[in-house]
Amino acid sequence: MNAISKDILQFLQSRGFLDGKHSLDEHESLTESGVIDSIGLLQLVDYLESSYKIEIPMEIITPDNFDTLAGISQSVTNLKNK
Repeated sequence: MNAISKDILQFLQSRGFLDGKHSLDEHESLTESGVIDSIGLLQLVDYLESSYKIEIPMEIITPDNFDTLAGISQSVTNLKNK
């Protein structure tokens, strides 16, 4: 698990989306596992934009990009490298 994925996991735990007992695989669906909903996704996007000094366009917030830790991490990395 890379640093961005660990940071996202820590955010989810600190905001009560993920209890300490629940483990989460990098490729596990955040929505299907019930970890995050649409409001939580907006909070996560806001957190990522402020933490990583990026702007996340709405059109990239898709299940392929924003439903797993791996997908979110890759999206953040791609936006940072622009």
